[in-house]
Amino acid sequence: MDLPKGFHKEVIEARENRAVDFTDNSLEKSVAISPLKPGGSNFKTHELIKKTPWKYAYRPSFGGILFAGIFVIVGLIVIIISLSVISTTPSNWIMFMFGAVFSTTGSLIYYFSAMPRVFDKQLGLYYKTYKVNPSKRDENSKKQFPLKSIIAIQVIGETISSKNGSYGSFELNLVLEDGSRKNVVDHGNLKSIIDDAHVLSDFLNVPIWHAETPKS
Repeated sequence: MDLPKGFHKEVIEARENRAVDFTDNSLEKSVAISPLKPGGSNFKTHELIKKTPWKYAYRPSFGGILFAGIFVIVGLIVIIISLSVISTTPSNWIMFMFGAVFSTTGSLIYYFSAMPRVFDKQLGLYYKTYKVNPSKRDENSKKQFPLKSIIAIQVIGETISSKNGSYGSFELNLVLEDGSRKNVVDHGNLKSIIDDAHVLSDFLNVPIWHAETPKS
């Protein structure tokens, strides 16, 4: 089969050469089922998009952008108000610092939310970083690793309780050949998580492993 320029043939052949036997569920049973990222939002923070026939990527959802934007806007408004008052009283400085903290928090939320999370068959890599290194193929890396090292998609639900009630948050994790896991997204929209899991399962030709929902 002719492949697009730069397309890693090893991704196509990886499943045929894999030593993992999916008829034996001992590996599945040995993989941790506790949440990788305890907590999580109660709304959809990311959406999966098909960028090309050989590349899927996550981007922040409208809700995720709005959430970060509220912090930034509120912070900037407070900063502007504090600077518009000709005064050097402690309360003014407190207002300024409060606004700065809010704006910085919102900026950081957006920075990490917008960080590329890409499944790229051309590079043969999954990466979660702003700067990918195509020559680096370390399966122990937190930022990028070969697609062929992914053996399953893990979906975990978590019930989060607080004094204001409870809500569900759900993780989509990647299970690697050594049994370790890497988190991709974690948010409150179960339907979106399940839909994404099926898309990625077909794209990577790996099974979906569901875990029970623990309470916290």
